[in-house]
Amino acid sequence: MSINSLANAAAARRPDTGPTIAPPTTLHEIAEASATSPSKGRPGHPGSNDVATPASVDTAFNVLFGYIPTEVITLYVAVLAAIENPDPNAPGNRGAASSLISDGDWITFWSFLLATPIVVWLVYGAKLKIAQKPVPLHLSTWPMWEMTAATIAFSAWAFALPHSPFSFFTWYSSALSGVAVLIVSTLLGLLSPFFQRPLKVGPDVKVGP
Repeated sequence: MSINSLANAAAARRPDTGPTIAPPTTLHEIAEASATSPSKGRPGHPGSNDVATPASVDTAFNVLFGYIPTEVITLYVAVLAAIENPDPNAPGNRGAASSLISDGDWITFWSFLLATPIVVWLVYGAKLKIAQKPVPLHLSTWPMWEMTAATIAFSAWAFALPHSPFSFFTWYSSALSGVAVLIVSTLLGLLSPFFQRPLKVGPDVKVGP
């Protein structure tokens, strides 16, 4: 899954676009929405005969891993590999020689953490632009759940990477990082139905004096 799926799921919560009349609220509808690009109209109803119901296993995986910003994580791993310094005596390196965590690792982590919700918004806005819908410039129109969930998911996966800057801490372990990813992914999947509410198209416009 990817930010593309996050943007699709967010678009499905708008009253003027998406694959369903109402915003997705069940796990099946959320999984379906994440795989459907926004359109100009509202062609179907959830559960109608023209919409294929995803298998239970596919639905579980789509929801469970649907909030992982794979594009951001892929680029993050590539940047970490590029800035990795194998010299433990190099300026800025911290901890034991086995960890080789530098200030650049932390700067990279925080930079990508801040960039994740921005990237979600940009992809979401681009999809709406293609569907000839208003770009979500006002704060009330932002896909806050998807932006927040992607940021949390990125933190968990960055925590679990082999060259994670968190490995600088003595309490860090690969087992702990693996458990953290599973817990965060599961919680995001379980919480998603509670945040699938209609998104505003734009700020209310007052007509007349």
